[in-house]
Amino acid sequence: MTRTTHERHLSGISAVGDAARVDHGSAKAGLTGFTKSLALRLGRHRITADAIAPGFLVSDTTGASARRLGLDFGGYRRSAAQSVPVARVGEPEDIAHTTSFLVHPEAGFASGQVVHVAGGPVD
Repeated sequence: MTRTTHERHLSGISAVGDAARVDHGSAKAGLTGFTKSLALRLGRHRITADAIAPGFLVSDTTGASARRLGLDFGGYRRSAAQSVPVARVGEPEDIAHTTSFLVHPEAGFASGQVVHVAGGPVD
């Protein structure tokens, strides 16, 4: 098997639009275009490029958001989980498992993809 190099990026579901954070959503949309362009340009060199776009993820950032809003983090998580089809928020391990798949040699035909790890479909 010929070795394939992998290029991975972390995007976010804000790339599909975020009225509350226009700058953030625009940057994430740019990362999506960058990933797809890299896949087109580098594919002939056996380099794949994909992005992972997490939904609500338990992290220092979401904890800081809860504090900034004056909310208890547990309540913030429960509230966020209500809008997720699988009825839970993401954990760092969810991103790790997806990354592990994408960098595996057997996933070498996946390139230019944005994988939404958000507990359900993202429009």
